[in-house]
Amino acid sequence: MRILYLIITLLIIITKSMLSAQDPAQFEEEVLPDSLIEEDKKAMETMMIWKLTEELDLQVEQADKFFPRFREHRKAIDEIKNKERALGKSLNQNMNNKDKLSGAEVNKIIKESTALRKKMADLEEKFLLESGEILDPNQQAKLGLFKHKMMKNMKGKM
Repeated sequence: MRILYLIITLLIIITKSMLSAQDPAQFEEEVLPDSLIEEDKKAMETMMIWKLTEELDLQVEQADKFFPRFREHRKAIDEIKNKERALGKSLNQNMNNKDKLSGAEVNKIIKESTALRKKMADLEEKFLLESGEILDPNQQAKLGLFKHKMMKNMKGKM
């Protein structure tokens, strides 16, 4: 039953992604309604959960413990990414307004952006290390490589 649900969800995601193949630019104003953006995020999360379950060969007990932590981790990462986008958007607006940026302002934004990326890397490391409480070492290694493998697969299909 669970596999049937995952297959149907995957088909919906594939169909939806084929219909909306364009992404908004990283720092430009988003023109899609928030509800559509939220739907895309949920569809992507569903696909990631399906792929992770398959890739890690999770048992039901493991999945029940792993995915709440995974969702919490993704939420923390998304918050950091939103802050980084806001920094980029602010910088872009200042440049477009033909305001002359001072070196101090640019350095401050660079330091803030770098600090956010470091925080994101620290969260990734903590999540991967703590996953050892749920996953066996082989599954933990696969989890560490999952993001890179998934991104590589997605680029290959585009």
